[in-house]
Amino acid sequence: MTFACAGRPKVVASIVLNSTEFKSYREQIGPGLGRPERPAQCPLCDGVRIWFDGWRFVFCVVLADGVPHRFEDGLPLQRVKCAVCKRAWTLRPAFLYPHRGFAPDVSEAAVLSYLSRPEATYKETGQAFGSSARSVWRWVGWSAGLVKAPAVLAEAERLGGSGQSASLVPREVPQDHPKAYSPERERTLVDAFQGLVALAVWSRAQPLPPNDSSPLRFWLAERFRAFRELHRLVPRHPSPPLPVEGTGPPGYRGGRELRRRDG
Repeated sequence: MTFACAGRPKVVASIVLNSTEFKSYREQIGPGLGRPERPAQCPLCDGVRIWFDGWRFVFCVVLADGVPHRFEDGLPLQRVKCAVCKRAWTLRPAFLYPHRGFAPDVSEAAVLSYLSRPEATYKETGQAFGSSARSVWRWVGWSAGLVKAPAVLAEAERLGGSGQSASLVPREVPQDHPKAYSPERERTLVDAFQGLVALAVWSRAQPLPPNDSSPLRFWLAERFRAFRELHRLVPRHPSPPLPVEGTGPPGYRGGRELRRRDG
């Protein structure tokens, strides 16, 4: 699988494996246990010789029966490499999403918990889902900009044709204390609430029930498969350039020594 960036295709991790249930994955996949299925071909050069290339361990958080579960000892992910072009990538199970410490189902559940309960606070919600209050605040803003409820509901109607989709979407966020201190933030809360509920309606309208309990994760996976979209929590920023000259020892650029000229 490839994702276009900076004018050059880049190999990104596969998020399509057979199981979305992390307990089964953990029992079957890992050093000394077993490996996922070997890819049939390279996503970059179409080569058909793919090697297994060691393991990568991630310390992420997923939901287990509604309760956050952190892989304290790390979750093993299989690395693979193309024998032709020598590019390597990671095979991720479907319950994970690239560049996220908290899986999408955790973010989704936390945001819905905060927005649907009048008494909910960021601090209390964060404690319940194993995150900081600031993380919940950021997840709300991320969700608001991720999904446009009218477009998702229109697709749900096209699939199901019930005529009831719009009536299921909330018009406001219930609250017994101010959850927003500006009209802009209030709009953000409503957009996030409506977007996630619209995704639940869209998920139920699918001709075949999705093999995923998280509508958000299912939607993200579908967008990745169809359009190679990756939705990061925060924008990716390039690292600042390293200085090449200074008052210290000679620097190096491209393997060639750079010496200061004094005087």
